[in-house]
Amino acid sequence: MTDVFFIGLGLIGGSLASNIKAAHPDMVVSAYDADPKQLERALSIGIIDKPIASFEEGAEQADIMVFATPVQTTVKYLTLLPNIQTKAGLIVTDTGSTKSTIQAHERRLLQHDIHLIGGHPMAGSHKTGVLNAKKHLFENAYYVLVHDLQENDVAHQRMIQLLESTHAKLIKMTAEEHDYVTGVVSHTPHLIASSLVSLNAHYASHSPLIQELAAGGFRDITRIASSSPEMWRDISLENKSHILTIMKQFQSQIDDVIHILEDEDASKLYQFFAESKTYRDALPIQSKGALRSTYDLYVDIPDKAGTISKITHLLSSHNISISNLRILELREDIYGALRISFKSSDDREQGRVVLNDYETYIE
Repeated sequence: MTDVFFIGLGLIGGSLASNIKAAHPDMVVSAYDADPKQLERALSIGIIDKPIASFEEGAEQADIMVFATPVQTTVKYLTLLPNIQTKAGLIVTDTGSTKSTIQAHERRLLQHDIHLIGGHPMAGSHKTGVLNAKKHLFENAYYVLVHDLQENDVAHQRMIQLLESTHAKLIKMTAEEHDYVTGVVSHTPHLIASSLVSLNAHYASHSPLIQELAAGGFRDITRIASSSPEMWRDISLENKSHILTIMKQFQSQIDDVIHILEDEDASKLYQFFAESKTYRDALPIQSKGALRSTYDLYVDIPDKAGTISKITHLLSSHNISISNLRILELREDIYGALRISFKSSDDREQGRVVLNDYETYIE
C-alpha cells in the first residue's frame, strides 16, 4: 500500500490528509507533528490512519511525503533527507507560500532518487488547527505544482493524480515564476495592507473618530493585515527580492499620484481612477485567487423589529449556511445596511436568489 506521510497537521495539512484519506482508501495516511495533541486529534476524527513518533521513522516508510510546515522548517527537513534510508523513488511535496528556497533542493535530492515537486495550495481560512480541517477546502482554488528538472516529470504526473480528488485547479509554474506572481498578487498587498493599518494607528491618537470610522470599508480592504505575523514575516523574507522590486514600483506610483495632486491635474487624476476601475472590474469573480476570498452579500433592509431574524430564517429554510452577519454603520461606497458572509460562492448565489424574493436590495 502507498504510504502518504504528512509532516505538520494544521489546517492545510489536515485538510489535505482528510481529502486523500477519503478519496484513496487504498492508501495509508500517516503523520508527524511537533505537537502530539494534533496527532491525537487527527486520529480521533479519522483524518489519519496512524501517528508517527519521529520524522526519521516516517521518512523511512513513506512513498509520498507532504510537508505542511513553514518554509524554513521544510528546508531544514529537506537537508536531512539524503541521510535517511528512504524508499526508492520517494516523492516529496510541500504546501509553502514561496517556492525558490524549496526548489533549490530539487537537483541534490534527485541524486538520492528523491523527487521534489513543490506545491502551493492557494486556499485557507481564518480558522486554524486540524480540528478545522475540511476535505473540500481546496475546491476551485488554484493549486500550484513546481518542478524545474525533466527527470521529475513522472513524479509531477503522479502528484496530479493524487490531487485530482481535491477538485483544485492544478497549474504548473517554475519556482521563479511562482514567487514573482505571488509577490505581485499576494505578498506585496499584505505589506501594503499592514502599512495602511499602521498609518491609521498613527493618526488614531489625533481623533477617536478615526478608529471608529475605520470599522467600515477601511476594515474590509485591510482584512488581510489580520493574518499571522509569524507567517508573513517568514514569507516576506523568503521572497524579499521580488517584493522589494514590486514595492519600489508601488512607491514610484505613489509619487506620481502625489505629483498629480500637487499639480491639481484633474484629467490625470480621473485617468488614474478610471484605469484602476476598468482593470479591477475585469478581474475574475468566480474563481479563488491568491488571497483568501470572502463571499458576501450587502443587503439593504428596513429598520423594523424582526427584519434580521426573517432574513436568517429565509436562508436557513433553504439550507443555506452563513459564516458571519454584520450590521454596517459606516457604508460609504457600500450598498446595504447588512453584510452577510457565506461559506462558498454557491451559497452566496443561492442566498441572492432567495433574498431577491424578499423586500431587500442586494448588491
